[in-house]
Formats: sequence, C-alpha cells, structure tokens
Amino acid sequence: MARTSPLLCPTCGDPLVFEILDDERFLVAWSCVNCGLIRTTEPV
Repeated sequence: MARTSPLLCPTCGDPLVFEILDDERFLVAWSCVNCGLIRTTEPV
C-alpha cells in the first residue's frame, strides 16, 4: 500500500509517495505521481 510523505519531489515539488518493497532489507520505493520520478532507498 502506497503512502504519502512529507518529502517533496526534487523535480516538481509535489509530495512523494512511498511503498515498502522489502521489510527485511528496508527497501523503499519513492515515486512522484506528477512527474513520474521513481527512486529506491536501502540502508547500507
């Protein structure tokens, strides 16, 4: 389930939506509904 966050898209400034892809690895996908930017984050 995707959730909105207080983080804003670096490209257009709209709120980013995030979805947890892997709970064990803390892999998260961040996406912008407006411009389509998608990034993933994973702690090292």
